[in-house]
Amino acid sequence: MGKPKAKRAVPRVGAGRATTPIDLFLIAGIPHPLNVRIEESLRNIEGTSAKVVTVSSVSHDGPLYRNSTVQSLLRSAGQFSVKRLGSQAADAPPRPRRMALFYVPASDDHLLLKAFDYFIFPVPLRELAEFDELGHQKRHDRISCERAVAAALEMYARELVTLIQPRIEGRRSTEQLLLPPQNFHLPHQVIGSFFLELTRRTRSWGDAALAEVESEVFEHEQLPKFLRPQERLAMFRDARNVIFPCARATQLHWRLPELGPNSEVELFQDFLRSTYRFGAPLPDGFHHDAQLEWGNEFDRMQFDCSREGRIEVSGSHANIYPNDFIRAEN
Repeated sequence: MGKPKAKRAVPRVGAGRATTPIDLFLIAGIPHPLNVRIEESLRNIEGTSAKVVTVSSVSHDGPLYRNSTVQSLLRSAGQFSVKRLGSQAADAPPRPRRMALFYVPASDDHLLLKAFDYFIFPVPLRELAEFDELGHQKRHDRISCERAVAAALEMYARELVTLIQPRIEGRRSTEQLLLPPQNFHLPHQVIGSFFLELTRRTRSWGDAALAEVESEVFEHEQLPKFLRPQERLAMFRDARNVIFPCARATQLHWRLPELGPNSEVELFQDFLRSTYRFGAPLPDGFHHDAQLEWGNEFDRMQFDCSREGRIEVSGSHANIYPNDFIRAEN
């Protein structure tokens, strides 16, 4: 007697010790029940070092990412990641240590990518969007799916693990990939537009730097409220002459969000945006201490806060978090 078929695809969120280094892989765009087999295949490759979550997409070829599909993936990522809160030693590795989204390209994949924006590392399974000689997408074929996921793992290791994660975890004030997406201004756009080029792969991860964004070396006299006497540090200045030093490790202001398994998906999303960048973890409370040069203060300068919208900031500085939440001294 065969196993009964599941009535609907449900993401499986497993438990585990919060101190165990582990990668989180989300897989989207594969129909049920093949998605379960591909989940098992990836788990067999990665072993206990990975958590794999799949949410199935519709069988017919066309738009694949319904709101319920996207919400299920977000909730799974949030539920798994939030276990890092209050459940591990200060020197324990973050859980997950990396996170990636393997997805089948589709006409509506922008809905999926927008939901995960800059906190996950997306890898398109392009081969699975192609059609075979019978007119069906290859996402219905097990061998094609296994081959595509194996290729995605290689890309993940080459790009995220080797190129991007070391840059994120360096947490230097000269790292463009750490800048707040909506509040670091370029002459005609914000740096989030550059991040979109990376996540949509119109720019390669090997070219993940803007030539026009150059760091400058600042001295204590220029930033007297941040730099110590005799200290010199390189950092970025945006088009509005706002300076963006990364906060020191001793200045990471952070309040643990009140999150549980049944929290709203939007709260999980906000948490992930503040604690991961392109799939690599950030320390709790990481932010930039945005300020002006020579001790000048903001005088109702406008910033875009992720929770309060457009706000005006006055005072010596503004703490801007990776999710573009702004904490100012107004």
